[in-house]
Amino acid sequence: MPIYEQTSGKKGVTAAIVAGALSGLATTVLFWAVIQPLLEMSEVPDVTGKKVEIAKSILEGRGFRIYTEDAISDPTVPDGAVSKQDPVPGQKVRKGSTVKVWPNGAGGAVPVLRNIPLPQATVMLQQAGLKLGQVTMQSSDSVPKDAVIASQPPFGAQIGRDAAVDLIISAGAGEVAVPAVKGWGRTRASDMIRQAGLAVGTIRYQFDESGELDPGIVMRQDPPAGAKAAKGASVNLWISTDVEPE
Repeated sequence: MPIYEQTSGKKGVTAAIVAGALSGLATTVLFWAVIQPLLEMSEVPDVTGKKVEIAKSILEGRGFRIYTEDAISDPTVPDGAVSKQDPVPGQKVRKGSTVKVWPNGAGGAVPVLRNIPLPQATVMLQQAGLKLGQVTMQSSDSVPKDAVIASQPPFGAQIGRDAAVDLIISAGAGEVAVPAVKGWGRTRASDMIRQAGLAVGTIRYQFDESGELDPGIVMRQDPPAGAKAAKGASVNLWISTDVEPE
């Protein structure tokens, strides 16, 4: 009987040791398979809106790697800043994972070029990361000749880098026909000139040797009637007088 009890006790001890070992092994496996990966998970920081160099520093500081994708056009963030990322901000992934970022390659806003001479406007477009597109000439009473009237896309519009901007350039004031004012009185002739979009220029008085004209009648005009002149140009008049020169 004593011998039997001793053998039974040894078996119990062995079983307990084996059970403990198995339990420890299971715990270790559970730790490395489930718990340890969770401990290595980290929340992806939000780097959108930040320059790529800064985003790289932030991500690498959190234990991530960064991969820069091709630039996209996104007017909502500054040029060269991160437009979007994958994984998205706040997502938990394993440390050492790669985070993809897409920088904004937009050229920015079309500069305000109104009244700017064409050569200077071309330089301003290049400085904004844009290029000159089609140039169209158009008469303008308010914009100096060879200066920008408008653009397409319009001033302030957000467009992609290297995009072409078409410009409408002033050809100067539009031309009008000079009215025929010879034979009219000075007041009426002046009104006709102004109504045509022109201005009354120098007025000279000339003695009418023929004696056929009453005083105050237009004897001559320059430019002549029917000639083309820019809007606002002056028309010079010679007015008859009955006063003989001394």
